[in-house]
Amino acid sequence: MPYAILRFQKRKAGGVAACERHNERKKEAYKSNPDIDVGRSKDNYHLVKPPRYTYKKEINRMVAEAGCKVRKDSVMMVETLITASPEFMNQLPPKEQKAYFQTALDFISERVGKKNILSAVVHMDERTPHMHLCFVPLTPDNKLSAKSILGNQKSLSEWQTAYHERMSARWNQLERGQSSMETKRKHIPTWLYKLGGRLDKQYAEIVSALSDINAFNAGKKRDKALELIAAWLPDVEKFSKEIGKQQAYIDSLNERIGQESDYAGRMRDEKYEQELKVQKANQRIFELQKTNEQMGRLLSKIPPEVLEELQKSNRNRAKER
Repeated sequence: MPYAILRFQKRKAGGVAACERHNERKKEAYKSNPDIDVGRSKDNYHLVKPPRYTYKKEINRMVAEAGCKVRKDSVMMVETLITASPEFMNQLPPKEQKAYFQTALDFISERVGKKNILSAVVHMDERTPHMHLCFVPLTPDNKLSAKSILGNQKSLSEWQTAYHERMSARWNQLERGQSSMETKRKHIPTWLYKLGGRLDKQYAEIVSALSDINAFNAGKKRDKALELIAAWLPDVEKFSKEIGKQQAYIDSLNERIGQESDYAGRMRDEKYEQELKVQKANQRIFELQKTNEQMGRLLSKIPPEVLEELQKSNRNRAKER
């Protein structure tokens, strides 16, 4: 099912120039985004032309004219990515694609003010047509406040609902994606990462103790192995159980990463914060899954009768407490 896609990225002063270079194709090469086909860049077009000089100069002019107070960490610009699922966008005729982006532009303009829009450029030189719309978050009472315009998580969910309603009025096959607030999806808890790290450290010691399975019949070595495994087993069971409970979130994140590699990754220079967060989360999840598989392999090496005895012993100790 195709989705109507709307993404926001807040830009402080230091990120404005890099964003402009990408959006307005001011670079000679795009090593951070090999999907760009510069031979097709001539097909890109603007629905709102960029400022005469630079984004930054125009932002400074607008802020000065409004008489806003500005902090060093103020959000000076919001970059909006507008597109839809690749299979939907790529099958639309050119006129319908343009109508899609114009409808989205009208929707954003009504909410943030047309005069606050710096540029709205449609990129046709990548795999999926998409529009970068940048605006200065100036409120009607002349405050510079992205928070007032975009709001909190609940407000962003309402943005998505309203956007879907507008776009699906004409393209009724479009679905609205569910926000994390609606699905009650939880992030993987920090304690699980810490537990995974601890299990990794114990792994080598236990493997050494079990290097010869006959060690279970060899006096002190057998006792040492049993002691290590007895302490290790409850945490392994807890770890595996939690990984299972988190699987839906892991799958959804991996799916989102797969999608964003095609279109939402357009909002970048390679240093863009959200992309790095997703990459980092994906790497940490990979490490957790690897640890879980490793623990499973180790469990399979323990004789079933020994494992059963240890599990029964741990359950009895738990009841006594």
